[in-house]
Amino acid sequence: MTLSGVMRFVLNRNTLSGLALASALVAAACASSAPEAALSGTRWQAQSIEGAPVAYRTPTIEFAADRISGTGGCNRYFGTYQITGAQISVGGVGSTEMACEPVVMAQEAAFHTALGDARSFRREGETLVLASAAGDVLVFRPAQ
Repeated sequence: MTLSGVMRFVLNRNTLSGLALASALVAAACASSAPEAALSGTRWQAQSIEGAPVAYRTPTIEFAADRISGTGGCNRYFGTYQITGAQISVGGVGSTEMACEPVVMAQEAAFHTALGDARSFRREGETLVLASAAGDVLVFRPAQ
């Protein structure tokens, strides 16, 4: 085998190894983000919080990849979420700190508490339900 032939063999072997590694990384990325894809790219408006209808400014949630954002009714918030099967966990939530009317702030506090307590999710037609271990806590309809 000539030096040129050896170089082609090494180059081809390295190229194939690189392609195999890249393919494995892409497959792993797709597998790890597939569950989040069930909600990724969707926007929702809260209809009820812990069984009570939304009475003031409507809280929202938007799912993008592994991140959430929206408004609690007064303040914008952001955080992360992770889905495993029908389980959901929300974490790293932060928000702006504007003051609104006391009733709006109370509703927003209940929304954030319910969001943090969410442990499972389900979609029922045009409805998204986030539930705690104790039952349904947040019910959403698609945002308009």
